[in-house]
Amino acid sequence: MQELIQTLQNLPLMLTAKPASTEQIIRAQQDLKINNIAAIPQDFTELLHQINTIEYDGCYLFGINPRSYYLDIFAENEMIDLPNKENLLILGYDEFDYLIYNHTKECYQIIDKDSIEVIQTFSNLTKAIKYLFKIEDDEQYF
Repeated sequence: MQELIQTLQNLPLMLTAKPASTEQIIRAQQDLKINNIAAIPQDFTELLHQINTIEYDGCYLFGINPRSYYLDIFAENEMIDLPNKENLLILGYDEFDYLIYNHTKECYQIIDKDSIEVIQTFSNLTKAIKYLFKIEDDEQYF
């Protein structure tokens, strides 16, 4: 996780919110549950405590923005009409794809916005975000 945070902090990114507090995360989890939307995975909540909401080169990662609906994880998931919302949580997107956490399969997935077909599956958050943000991953060559 620390490697991911360091990588993201070194990008020329725009943070639209300060790191999320424990209370904000709990409130967001409650709002998601009440509205029958999947919960925020643990490793993503760890990220929110350090980096909350990112815009980078046409890619967006949601956060918890109590003063705005812009890129707020609850508001975005409520607005986007994705089937099976009780098991899938959208964490971000780019022009063509969504980054989701699939609770049923316990993995991160990149899905096409139009067809909702799975394009790529990842076992961890770091690789999924690097894929979405098109960040070179040196480990892919070993």
